[in-house]
Amino acid sequence: MEVLLQHMDQDQFNQIDVTSSGETHHQATKEYCSLPQGSIVSKNGHSQRLASNSDLEKAEKKRKIDQAYRERCKKTKTQMMRDLKTFGDENECLRVENKTLKEQNASMTQTLQSQTKELHQHKNRLDQLKFESEKQNALVQVLSDLVVNSNLCHENQKLKDENAQLRQMVKLSGI
Repeated sequence: MEVLLQHMDQDQFNQIDVTSSGETHHQATKEYCSLPQGSIVSKNGHSQRLASNSDLEKAEKKRKIDQAYRERCKKTKTQMMRDLKTFGDENECLRVENKTLKEQNASMTQTLQSQTKELHQHKNRLDQLKFESEKQNALVQVLSDLVVNSNLCHENQKLKDENAQLRQMVKLSGI
């Protein structure tokens, strides 16, 4: 019975219903004895032939390859987690920078609009001043012409009066 139990896994052992009559012992012994020589009982209860050395070597090689694969997967996962954290941190920094740049852009846009408005007001004021200056220059020109003409008229009148006096003096002396 002990030899039989060595070849059975825990599930199979738990399935054995030991009765006082010993029927179960007899049935388990009968199953064990019916296995071919060199067979082992797998966990699922099926018997297998004992593997040859090359099969064992292949199994060992596969186990090592699988283990290496699992290690690579584990390292890849660890690296991916590190990268995820790094990229997450970098992404957060970029979000903050982007937000700051958007705020600066909005501020600059507002400043630009107010300066454009102020510049437009200055341009309008300059245009008004130019117009006033041109008006005043025209007025000065007109007034200057009037003064000059007035002086000329006055001088002309003076010259006429002087000419008339001189003629009268010539008449009086020449008569």
